[in-house]
Amino acid sequence: MYVFDSNILIDYLKGSESIKKWADPKVANNEYIAISIVSRIEVLSAKEADQQKLDEIKRFLRPFHEIELYGGIADLAASIRRKERITLADAVVLATALSLKATLVTNDKVLSKKAVSFVPILSI
Repeated sequence: MYVFDSNILIDYLKGSESIKKWADPKVANNEYIAISIVSRIEVLSAKEADQQKLDEIKRFLRPFHEIELYGGIADLAASIRRKERITLADAVVLATALSLKATLVTNDKVLSKKAVSFVPILSI
């Protein structure tokens, strides 16, 4: 089970071959891959995206299990943020992975260093 950080989704959309090579078979095999609602917001916040591009991004996001920000994840994110001094978005993504007992897939070096004591980390 995996939780993708926003940077993985963004880099995939930008055409990263290494991420596509790793992720495409997992998506094709219907493996459980989740994203935080915060990652959805970040990906859809691309300033340069017109409506056609936004529709394309939404189609891309469909196979992922989108995890809402409910009380337990919010409380966990707040606790992690206080302890680790990371951004709100990173704390929510990490809390999502922790709540699912999933591997966090991220290329964010700062988040990786902080998250490794909570969940398995995979950088692509």
